[in-house]
Amino acid sequence: MLDSIQINPVAFTIPGINLDIYWYGILIAIGIAIGAFWAARELEKRGQSVDDFFTGLIIVIVVGYISARLWYVLQDMIGNNATYTFVEAINIRAGGVNILGGFIGALIAAWLFVRWRKLDFWQYADVAGPAVLIAQAIGRWANFINQELYGPPTDAPWGILIDFQNRLPEYVNLSPEQRFHPTFLYESILLFLGFIVLTTLNRRYRDKWAVGTLFGIFLIWWGLGRFVVEFYRPDQPGFGDSPITYSMVISLGLAVAGLLIVLRRNGKLGSKKKQRVYKPKPKRS
Repeated sequence: MLDSIQINPVAFTIPGINLDIYWYGILIAIGIAIGAFWAARELEKRGQSVDDFFTGLIIVIVVGYISARLWYVLQDMIGNNATYTFVEAINIRAGGVNILGGFIGALIAAWLFVRWRKLDFWQYADVAGPAVLIAQAIGRWANFINQELYGPPTDAPWGILIDFQNRLPEYVNLSPEQRFHPTFLYESILLFLGFIVLTTLNRRYRDKWAVGTLFGIFLIWWGLGRFVVEFYRPDQPGFGDSPITYSMVISLGLAVAGLLIVLRRNGKLGSKKKQRVYKPKPKRS
């Protein structure tokens, strides 16, 4: 059972400076490393610059994490009337980030970087999609260690136990044996499946689809999946007393954007001409 596993959120402490290193950061780093490894290999097959990719990756990660923190703070202030000092708002070690806000910030940074380096945006976007899915699928398990990203109470046998100090206010009076939906697990499974589906499609249709198509499919899969998961997220701020959360709206927006990209890149919307198709990198004899 998942709830029988108790892991200290602090993996270890650096002696001398007494700096705690959390499993959250370690798992996120592992996820990013695996996603980057896959993306780099795919970019080589597409004949793109791997050096530029790793340079841009550093920038994108930094901007993305800052954006994730700021969007979390903004949602909390608007939806929950929370207050933050400037230092609290920018303290990325304080906990509280939102991957959707981080993704949008990272996407803008990536677009600016590839334009500056005169690279093919859609080639890099195509490989970024599956990389984001596998990175986040692994990173979601950090939420299990922190006892966060759980859903409402459930009698399902796969429900997990949550310590009182980690429960939302509305759940603190429930029984110690009360189980909750492992929402982190639902999302992790969807993300892993998405990675498998997208990489399979990439191998089969890489030389047939217009570049950018895979990125559009990624947005559809991720957006719709996150939209469904949001129904099991009682911790998310929303519009007044409605069940609609800010993340639901953004998730649907990403899915719609993905659909428009797929149609546009394949000449089905606003253009009679199909965008250029990926050309495999010539093999050396």
